Amino acid sequence: MPAKYEPVRIPDHLVSIEKRADGAIIVRVRSESVHEMPLPDAVFAFRCGDPQYEYWMSRLATVPPA
Repeated sequence: MPAKYEPVRIPDHLVSIEKRADGAIIVRVRSESVHEMPLPDAVFAFRCGDPQYEYWMSRLATVPPA
């Protein structure tokens, strides 16, 4: 039987999540690097119907208000 895959949660301190007025969710993942030239941050956009939309909506709900 294949091993069950458990996704790794991106640590909260590396992620910022916002919901735009049009309903899209923007996820920014900050680069962590010990090198002199770190990689740029990753930015993803998810819309209702995208496979990961509900996951990021649930993460957004846990973010304390600014």
